[in-house]
Amino acid sequence: MNLQTPFWNAATQDDNAWRRVLRTPQRGTFPAVRGGLPPRKTKNPKRVLIVEDDLDAARSMYVLLEDMGHTANYAINGYVAFDVAKAFQPDVIFLDLGLPGPNGFDVCERMKADPDLKHVRVIVITGYSDDEFRIRSQQIGCELHLIKPVPASVIEHLLG
Repeated sequence: MNLQTPFWNAATQDDNAWRRVLRTPQRGTFPAVRGGLPPRKTKNPKRVLIVEDDLDAARSMYVLLEDMGHTANYAINGYVAFDVAKAFQPDVIFLDLGLPGPNGFDVCERMKADPDLKHVRVIVITGYSDDEFRIRSQQIGCELHLIKPVPASVIEHLLG
């Protein structure tokens, strides 16, 4: 790794520079989508709820979804996820499993038991890759179990 890049030079001058870079995603800067091109605006926008306890990951996904033309919202733990989903009425939920408080399985089970939310597509995006997690995700009604990091092109394909 070349430590003379502008990113590293900025970080050596200011120890918090890397935090600002990671915490402030800029619209239209998604090199993982179609070779550096900005994401396509969808013709069929969806309401997408991101349930993710890593604030940087949640914000990055939020900005990506908004750039694609979707309406996004996020919940940062299992305690508020159900209430946010009830108020937001999403079409799709991107759900992390390792959440503080009720975990992703608990959140999904509660949503699938609710008459207003049982129709919502739930797609797990997590770091848990063991078969037991995949099987349980399927058993509780999740459509897909994806392992982080998920390329932006996959998100674009899933949402259309």
